[in-house]
Amino acid sequence: MKGEREKKERLDFRKHGLTFKFTIVWAVLVWLPLVARSARITANSTRTHNDSSALKTKRSVSNSDFLQTLIEAYDSSIPPGFDREKVTTVNVQLYINSFDSINEQTMDYSISTFITQEWTDERLKFFGLIEAKYFELDVKLIEKIWVPDLYFPNEKKAHFHEVTVPNRMLHIYDDGSITYRARISLTASCPMKLQNYPMDTQVCQLYLQSFTYSVKTVKFQWHENPVVMSPSIVLPQFRLVKNLTDDCTSHNKDKNFTCLYASFYLKRDIGYYMIQLYIPSILIVFLSWVSFYLNVSAVPARISLGILTVLTLTTQRSAGIAALPKVSYIKAIDVWMASCLCFVFAALLEFAFVNVLDRRYLKIIASMKENELTGKCPEVNDRVKSKRFKWIRDPRGQQKAAYIDFLARITFPIAFGIFCIIYWLVYGVVGVKEE
Repeated sequence: MKGEREKKERLDFRKHGLTFKFTIVWAVLVWLPLVARSARITANSTRTHNDSSALKTKRSVSNSDFLQTLIEAYDSSIPPGFDREKVTTVNVQLYINSFDSINEQTMDYSISTFITQEWTDERLKFFGLIEAKYFELDVKLIEKIWVPDLYFPNEKKAHFHEVTVPNRMLHIYDDGSITYRARISLTASCPMKLQNYPMDTQVCQLYLQSFTYSVKTVKFQWHENPVVMSPSIVLPQFRLVKNLTDDCTSHNKDKNFTCLYASFYLKRDIGYYMIQLYIPSILIVFLSWVSFYLNVSAVPARISLGILTVLTLTTQRSAGIAALPKVSYIKAIDVWMASCLCFVFAALLEFAFVNVLDRRYLKIIASMKENELTGKCPEVNDRVKSKRFKWIRDPRGQQKAAYIDFLARITFPIAFGIFCIIYWLVYGVVGVKEE
């Protein structure tokens, strides 16, 4: 009996052991993944709670308060890289809105432009501190931010646009980059070379330079697209051929300050001058040749025609150069008007010459015998040979005058045509290539 009981107890123990092992295995395979999953859920909920708390913290600070705090701790009198002795690089771009006028007499030009400057100020970084990516500052707040001291060395007068509000803006981005834009109208000097006027090409330049800071503190450089021209630009007498930009720091007499310049190539349109000067002067020269076809005896008509053409051409020349500066060198328009005046005056002199030929008198010697009684000189023969001079009109004078008129009808147009060819070759072709 005792042996059977021990055998039964061993069987029960083995059953309980297998049951315990199965329980442990089941717990490992089922409960541990559930526990891990619950741990991950708890961690994610904790992270989400922290992120939402941070987001609530960001949202709790308004943009105006943050901007006010950012500006209060900022010193606008010091350049961005002053403490670290780092050069601040400023990218410059010009948007030419209009060319208002180009004045040859005062040798200047006026433009309206948007000037954009971009640089980085690490003191104004706010990346990750607030949701805003950038701030748009009013003109009142611009005064509290450092901006480059850009000015135009060849500027005569300039002003900011103030209607209806000051036309200036400044954007501060979260990485510390700053964009400053202002609308300016200015008149700049443009030394002109008028030797080929009115077939000339003028190069007007605009210089940009730092007024206070040397190249160790501020450096200007052109934007990737430095000069943008408005498609609506229309010039009455010029055509904008091209524009070039470059750095003029090395060419500047004071190399301690950064310098940039933009060159505008302006080709003068000759259409206005063809209508107002060249074609009328050509017609006046043609009109002076009408006297060659009039009779030599038509003295009043030929004199009136010659004097009228001379005076008309002189008046036209004065009106044509009235808008030009009083320069000492000879211009192309001076050569043209002076040559036309010479042709007209030569036609008047030709009439004077043929008129002299037509009215020429010849001196003829006529011999005759006369008996003169002197009474006082008895030794003188009663037969005295005396000589008397006689003036008669040249019978061939009118033919000579007509022949001179015939030659003038041929030589004057040929000479004027040769002059026109040489003039347009020299100033219209060679002069343009030299420019």
